[in-house]
Amino acid sequence: MKFENAVLLICNGVPPSRERLRTLLPNPAKVVCADGGANKARSIGLEPDLIVGDLDSLDQSDGGFRKAEIVRIPSQDNTDFEKTLDLLLERGVNDLLITSFSGGRIDQTLANIQIAYEYSKRCNLALADDEYLIIPVTNKLVEHVRTGTLISLLPMEDATLVSTKGLAYELNHSKIPKGGHGISNRAVTEEMEINVHRGGVLVFVKDI
Repeated sequence: MKFENAVLLICNGVPPSRERLRTLLPNPAKVVCADGGANKARSIGLEPDLIVGDLDSLDQSDGGFRKAEIVRIPSQDNTDFEKTLDLLLERGVNDLLITSFSGGRIDQTLANIQIAYEYSKRCNLALADDEYLIIPVTNKLVEHVRTGTLISLLPMEDATLVSTKGLAYELNHSKIPKGGHGISNRAVTEEMEINVHRGGVLVFVKDI
C-alpha cells in the first residue's frame, strides 16, 4: 500500500525504518512533527517542515531546526498530537500518514490510536509502524493487499456492524463486540473490502 501526496506526521514514539516509510510514502507532501517527533524524524534522515506542540520535548542542541516552521501551543488541555492534528485541519490538510505513535509507554500508544480514530471522522488518515498499517474505517474501505496478509478488525464502538469481501472468514452485517472477535483474519484475494454499516473499526494490516 502506498499513499500519494499525503502529509507525513511523526509523533514522539519509536520511528519506523526509513525504508518502511519510502515504501508507504515515497514523496510526502510535507513532513510535520508533533514536538519531539522532530528529533525522531531527524534520526531517520528526515527534516521537518513544520513542528507543533508545547516544545517541552524538542531537542534543539544540535543546531536546531532552522528550516522548519515552529508553532508553539503551550496549552496543557490536549496532547501535542492533538495540537498538531488541529492545526493541520485548520490549514486544510485532509490526507495523513501518522507514524512514530507507538513504543515505550503503552498508555500513550493506546491514547494515540484512540485520538487517530476520532480524528479519522474528519480527515483521511492511517497509522504505520514497522509491522502494521492501521486504518480507521467508519464507512467503506477497499484496498489491494497480498493474498495471505493477516487482517484484524478491532471494533471501536458498541454494536459495530461490518460486512467484508476477500477475507477467509467473511462477515455479513455481522455485529462485532468489543474484544478479540475480529482478529487474525486473512486476505484470500488481492483486494479486500470492508463495509462498516454502524460504528467503526480499526483495520490492522500486517506487513508480510
